[in-house]
Amino acid sequence: MEHRWSKLKRALQLIIDPTTEFQIRCNAYNIGESIPIPQYWITIDKTIVWDFPKNFIDDTSGWYFFDEVQKLSCLVDCPKDELMMHHFDDRWGIIPYIMACDRRIGKRRLRTMLDNTKNKDIREIIQKRLISKE
Repeated sequence: MEHRWSKLKRALQLIIDPTTEFQIRCNAYNIGESIPIPQYWITIDKTIVWDFPKNFIDDTSGWYFFDEVQKLSCLVDCPKDELMMHHFDDRWGIIPYIMACDRRIGKRRLRTMLDNTKNKDIREIIQKRLISKE
């Protein structure tokens, strides 16, 4: 099921572990007579760890994010026991952040994720969650 942005943000907040202090934000900037340019960013502990389009300006295949909102909806709606089995086409690299913060993922899966990721920010999120679960 596809969500509108505001509904998706509320749904995400329901599955996010509060110990991560995860926030996802959206804003649109008018730069003249063209359509507004969207900006999306994720903060963990008030530090920006993912920023679109800032970190993706060099992407020559186009940088519109709207298709990814539908993929996030699929992740939010995915049943707990199927989370790790789904393979999402994640062109922007946002899903690992969401999964690292997802309260539906337990200690065993978090440890597996920690072993399989090299991203410093995601590793810190997972480590913070593992410590809070002890």
